[in-house]
Amino acid sequence: MSDINHALRRQKFSKRNAVFLILAAVAVFGWPYLLLTSDAFTINTVEARGLKALDPVEVTREVFQVLDTREGWRPWPARHAWFVDENKIEQQLKERLFVANVTVDKNYNNILRLIIEERSKKVIYHSRQQYYWVDIQGVATQALTDDERKYAQARLLGQKLASSDDAPIIKTNLDYEIQTGMVLADARRAKEWIKLSEDLKSYKLLYREIEPPTTSSTLFKVLSHEGYDVLMDITAPIDLQVKTYQGFIKSKPSDSKPLEYVDVRVPGRIYLKER
Repeated sequence: MSDINHALRRQKFSKRNAVFLILAAVAVFGWPYLLLTSDAFTINTVEARGLKALDPVEVTREVFQVLDTREGWRPWPARHAWFVDENKIEQQLKERLFVANVTVDKNYNNILRLIIEERSKKVIYHSRQQYYWVDIQGVATQALTDDERKYAQARLLGQKLASSDDAPIIKTNLDYEIQTGMVLADARRAKEWIKLSEDLKSYKLLYREIEPPTTSSTLFKVLSHEGYDVLMDITAPIDLQVKTYQGFIKSKPSDSKPLEYVDVRVPGRIYLKER
């Protein structure tokens, strides 16, 4: 009889152990699975600060496209907050939205917060006595108003300093009259103009306007705030060319002769041409 009771107790003990093992397995594998697949940790809202011209809906759409594009299979959703690649979002949004900078500020479970620093989406196109707004597609959208024209001319004369929000002035002397809707450059070149302008600003070079490189030359000219035509090369480090020019300005004698241009295309060396 005792053997039978002992066998029954062992059987109950084995069943209890089996139940404990099942519960342990559920705890070990089930809860992580629920956490990985739960909607509570899926990003469904994007909040962006610093927007001026960008549409928040466009920003959200681009963020989700970045999140949904990933290599290889993963057991968790592409938008799971725990596995956000912040560097990927920042770098790809800079290109997709054509902005100066993107920072992933906070990631709260299903809310992704961004800080976006926009860049100008248009330039002032200066050709002889013509002044037109040109968008990032290279299209002349409209002529400047009288007030806008006066402000642009004050910048060209060195009477006004451009603020961080002012569009760059791009100079190209055309042999024809600009008309609204005319394509003056392709989208790639228009964006390069804006990017070049921002690079110069980031290196603390005060300038009035830029004469960009052509399709057949790497030379571009910058009309500096001091009134000099500064010759630069798009293929050489721009920061070193700017430092070369700034060094020239600091050491320039006050009684120096008028100059036709200052050539800093070889960083660390200066070539001057007097008028």
